[in-house]
Amino acid sequence: MASPRKTHTRAYRIVSPKYPPFDGTGTHRWGSRWISPGRWVVHAAETYALAVLENLVHWQTSALPPTLVYVEVKIPDELDQEQLDPIDAPVLAENDYAASRAIGDEWYDRGETAVLWVPSVVSPYESNILFNQRHRDFSQIVVGRPTPAHVDPRLRSNPD
Repeated sequence: MASPRKTHTRAYRIVSPKYPPFDGTGTHRWGSRWISPGRWVVHAAETYALAVLENLVHWQTSALPPTLVYVEVKIPDELDQEQLDPIDAPVLAENDYAASRAIGDEWYDRGETAVLWVPSVVSPYESNILFNQRHRDFSQIVVGRPTPAHVDPRLRSNPD
């Protein structure tokens, strides 16, 4: 299922400024591809560009709002992390989340690490990162200040 991951120190999260920038309330309430509702997990992307793409998918639009903010997340080198073994991407692209949620829920419930790297469906050559907000090591993760997200005006719903 998951294997130890070599350390990686950065992740990016782009969100609406209406909500805390590094909080798993949305996942707790509605779940995600990787997590069933009722679990406190924050999602991020390994690159800023992937975070933009994930937002385009999740906003279900071809243009993003101009008010988004981002945070850069620094994962300490000494923090244990797991990486999901490769999965058949077409299976992940299906709307039935049962298999991927079973994997994410097992990771969360096992509680061995605060960080799990999972494949991105949007960009299969990159990863998304799940952060267990209830894990004892979560407090070691450093989250930068919310900063206005730079998104090319061609990807905005209200270009400046």
